[in-house]
Amino acid sequence: MMDRIRQGVIQAFWMAALAAVIGVVFNLVRPAGIPFVGDWSPQAVTRLHAGDLEVIHVDDAFALLSQGRALFLDAREEAAFAAGHIPGALNIPPGKAAGMLGQVRAMLATGKTVIAYCYDVDCPLAADVVKELGKLGASPIKVMPEGWTGWLDRGYPYE
Repeated sequence: MMDRIRQGVIQAFWMAALAAVIGVVFNLVRPAGIPFVGDWSPQAVTRLHAGDLEVIHVDDAFALLSQGRALFLDAREEAAFAAGHIPGALNIPPGKAAGMLGQVRAMLATGKTVIAYCYDVDCPLAADVVKELGKLGASPIKVMPEGWTGWLDRGYPYE
């Protein structure tokens, strides 16, 4: 009986080792492979998502809102937006930017700072929406990397 258990453990070890080797090889040959060592700090993740887009810190965004000088684009899904959002935010769910172009241009025409956000620093949706709107000629729009979570963590108002 012990020999069968020992044999099963050895087989499981070799299967796991083989799976790990296959995974590493696949990751190495894949063009968009995941780096084995990398900087996953909030700043690095922000650079990854936002690239050369202009970003604004959540505290600066709140200051502008408090002065009546900011408008917000919420890039989260409709259900998340309905559950709560920054006051006056316009919801632009993923893939819907082109259909909201007129409303975004009207926001930009006010001269206020337009700021896009999504869930948190790990969420690429805000940057994706800003890039899509930029291609359609609607700019400048800033990205708030801390997103909805950062806003709530600071106790800022929402509706």
